[in-house]
Amino acid sequence: MSCSTITFRDRELPRALDTIAGLGFHQVDLGALAGLCEHVPPTGTAAELSAVAARVRAASLTVTGVNADPGSFNSGADHTAVREAMYRLLDFCADARSQRLVLTCGEPEDSGVPAEEQLKRVAAGLEPVLDRAREMAVELTVEAPHYLRLVNTMTRTDELLAALAPGITQAWDVSHVRAAGEDPAELFPRFADRVSTIHLRDAVPGDIRRPMGLGDIDFARVLTGAAAVGYQGPLVLELETHNSPFSSKEEEVGSALNHLAAVLAPKNGEAA
Repeated sequence: MSCSTITFRDRELPRALDTIAGLGFHQVDLGALAGLCEHVPPTGTAAELSAVAARVRAASLTVTGVNADPGSFNSGADHTAVREAMYRLLDFCADARSQRLVLTCGEPEDSGVPAEEQLKRVAAGLEPVLDRAREMAVELTVEAPHYLRLVNTMTRTDELLAALAPGITQAWDVSHVRAAGEDPAELFPRFADRVSTIHLRDAVPGDIRRPMGLGDIDFARVLTGAAAVGYQGPLVLELETHNSPFSSKEEEVGSALNHLAAVLAPKNGEAA
């Protein structure tokens, strides 16, 4: 189990890392999301990112991924600048010993451009980024679906994955799948061969930010189903929630871990 620093996005990075380690985690995911969680600056300079990498290495936590939003190729942004930011983040991943760079993969849909064309732009834009990732021995991953962005349905997820180079893997965030009205446990086997990381947060259709146990995701089916098809990647607790009933994020994390333990506990008469 890995814990994302997005869970503690209200804290500076050193304190977030100390908190995560203090809660007993040995693995961490790092947030690099513009305007939401900039523990890793998504468009930072090489010097800025090098300084952050040194802090991360000092924390002695295994980095399972960097969840980043440095811009995208379906927007009107300078695509050269977006790609250069991705290259710097790949350098950061290598420096911080992160296994993968996870990209949000698309701004919200541009209503003036056909979605098919936007998906093609994203796929084409990522091809040279994949080449650089391979040189750096860092896995390049896209978070799809992402309920609040271009790839916000399973149909578009299928279309994007078909257009992407095969070496690009998939982050399976169960809250985004559920917010889109789908069952993440039922659908996972169809995508399992490409999924390299699973993000855990509760949700209901239309809302991705429920504390664990206050949405309607069946985490027992999600986790046992993933194990049944051979999934061996990280499980990332990413509790970026709204209107939490808990007095602290530490309490919310503890409750989430208890919830996962409870749903996975053998029932009476079942073998452990």
